[in-house]
Amino acid sequence: MARNAPLPAFRPAEEARATAEPSAAVQLQGFVRRFGDVAILKNLDLQIAPGEFVALLGRSGSGKTTLLRTLAGLDPADGQAVTTPKAKAVVFQEPRLLPWKRVWKNVTLGLKGADPRAQAEAA
Repeated sequence: MARNAPLPAFRPAEEARATAEPSAAVQLQGFVRRFGDVAILKNLDLQIAPGEFVALLGRSGSGKTTLLRTLAGLDPADGQAVTTPKAKAVVFQEPRLLPWKRVWKNVTLGLKGADPRAQAEAA
């Protein structure tokens, strides 16, 4: 009968953060995003460590997509300090398939390389 490995010791979140990598992959301080006179995001402080997963939850119109578009570089930060990784990827909420193309051509759309069909089959 196999023995279970001991569980790692529990550490409070504050201690774990203190020993984690000091630089954030994503960082905003006092971020504000307005559409006309309406502030969609007000004084947002956000720090996401490298490798950390975050879920954005909120009602429609609360600024989730606006924040993601700003972090992806699709919307302007209006001169505010926004720290993000150099490599970024975006998946849109709406379908982005081209119905007149074959499936493998949709899968490889935007890929670089000599053999897109082989890349599609590998995906």
